[in-house]
Amino acid sequence: MSAVGRPFIVTLLGVIVIIFGILGIIAGIGGLFSGTGLLIALITIILGLVYVLVARGLFRGSSGARFIIAVVTVLHLLTGIWEMITFWSSSAWGARFFEGLIQGIVALLILLLLYTPKATAFFKSN
Repeated sequence: MSAVGRPFIVTLLGVIVIIFGILGIIAGIGGLFSGTGLLIALITIILGLVYVLVARGLFRGSSGARFIIAVVTVLHLLTGIWEMITFWSSSAWGARFFEGLIQGIVALLILLLLYTPKATAFFKSN
């Protein structure tokens, strides 16, 4: 048993990561049929699967899971910024711009939750 019990913030983080992963998988599958592009759709599905599969490690306090989620979240943040920049000047900017904005905000939230003092103590103790 760990010296530090799982804080609520880590539980919340795990739930957000699972939801974000499921939404990524759904978006990727939708992208396969909407002409988004095969590569982008597959990457979105893979990143979503990584979130869902690695989230269990977050609940257990795995530092490896924390690292993997951090890396994938940085990729999501960069993708969100890229979407905002790319679609800002296009005629179809509305939905895609706000999709990138929401993706970026959720990614920032996940990164902030991953590295709060309570979360850090929990991951260090396991």
